[in-house]
Amino acid sequence: MRFARLILAGGAMAVVTLTLGAAVRSVTPPDPSWLAWNPATRTATFQLIAGLTGSAKGPFNFNGYVDGELTLVVPDSATMVLNFVNVDGTPHSAVVIDDKDPMPNMAENPAIPRAYTIKASEGLGYYQKDVMRFRATPPGGYRIFCGVPGHGLSGMWIRLKVDSTVSAPKMVETIHDPRAK
Repeated sequence: MRFARLILAGGAMAVVTLTLGAAVRSVTPPDPSWLAWNPATRTATFQLIAGLTGSAKGPFNFNGYVDGELTLVVPDSATMVLNFVNVDGTPHSAVVIDDKDPMPNMAENPAIPRAYTIKASEGLGYYQKDVMRFRATPPGGYRIFCGVPGHGLSGMWIRLKVDSTVSAPKMVETIHDPRAK
């Protein structure tokens, strides 16, 4: 079973919920304040939070999501600003890698130039911050992946989709029912 929730960035916020089957758990929708869009400069700003507390799936998460449950969709060639903060006691980082398997144990080489935090393989400590600023191109699927060895393989990644058909960024949530086949 899949559940999808869509949050659009821009002047008017909209929430659309699509449900296929019965809910497995209560899911809080993505916080609209995480994503901002400036259409004049074509800049998408996203608050990327490593180890968000309160996640039922533990501290190895981005914004409370694991295993690609959240997709950040951005227009092709938009400027991306990812404001990274680690709110967990374990070091974490972020690297944009291609959305393909097999996943690496660690990620040091970004699929998009400049799309990584400092200390990608060792991670940033508790409440340390970094800003990733890059141009979102070429169109395609990517993962925002924790580059610390083993963290990404433990589920610490969300998706980034660079899409030439969208005019503003959005967050799409997809929760997978582990009981579904």
